[in-house]
Amino acid sequence: MASNYSFYSIPTYWFLALVPHAYAVAVAKKANKGFWDNTNPRRTGYLEKNIPKDVFAKYERAEAAHTNGMENAPYFIGAVLAGNFAGLDASTMNIYTGVYIGLRALYNILYVNTTTLKNSRARSLVWIAGLLTIFTLYIKAANKVLADS
Repeated sequence: MASNYSFYSIPTYWFLALVPHAYAVAVAKKANKGFWDNTNPRRTGYLEKNIPKDVFAKYERAEAAHTNGMENAPYFIGAVLAGNFAGLDASTMNIYTGVYIGLRALYNILYVNTTTLKNSRARSLVWIAGLLTIFTLYIKAANKVLADS
């Protein structure tokens, strides 16, 4: 019987959602002569004026990847909880949560580094694949509960 590691995917996901923000701050700070206004960290007007346009665009994409990660967290966490509470087997939980974590890591990389409309489609496909992974866990959990009732 496989060990169920799926609950570990929740803090792993949270870490992956924070990485783009840390990267955004590092990129902006480096381009702004080491300065980061931590008194008002969401204010970006001064950054837009003080760092090169391409660097600011990368900063914005990294922050958007971070925001997207936070927006999707409840759906992922819910899927992990639903699958476990429904009693899905450890192998299923490990595979689906592992695949989703891998897709989120790839999504972050694509989001931060994509600069053309054509290449943005790959990012969207990865996002859709992640969404389908989560939905599959919900459906498997619902089917298990239904079968057991």
